[in-house]
Amino acid sequence: MSEKKVKFTVVDAVIIVVVLAAVVIGAVKFLPSVINPAKTEKVGFTVLLQNEDETFADAVTVGDRVTISLTEKDGGTVKEVRSEPAKTLAYNSIDGTYASEVINGKYDVYVTVEADMEINDLALRAGGTPVKVGAEVPLRGKGYASMGYVIEIND
Repeated sequence: MSEKKVKFTVVDAVIIVVVLAAVVIGAVKFLPSVINPAKTEKVGFTVLLQNEDETFADAVTVGDRVTISLTEKDGGTVKEVRSEPAKTLAYNSIDGTYASEVINGKYDVYVTVEADMEINDLALRAGGTPVKVGAEVPLRGKGYASMGYVIEIND
């Protein structure tokens, strides 16, 4: 009997490279979470809701349960609320300068929320919602909803 010689082709090389790339990407993506699992603890963070009406500012109260995602499952409790008149930078074309001016009837609302967070070296997450300074998050409670930015995380 004659033995068949196995030939190594370019297609075989491409398949091997694709499989190796998939293994490396999978290892980079999932290995850190296996090596360093997330721990859960309560963390407070402050969300800035800009240019809101006075009725919105009055609706948010300490102790409210709020949702901080679009999926209805990630939430926390309001620990502190403060509001101040909203300001904007206005250009003065006569002087060529910018000045801070108050927007009548609008308020900037600062809401401090405490939520159970998964903490590891890669991220700070409230369920499936990543929480980091500068991230835009929805804030919804009973009778109000808005989008704001995380401006502070309290350890």
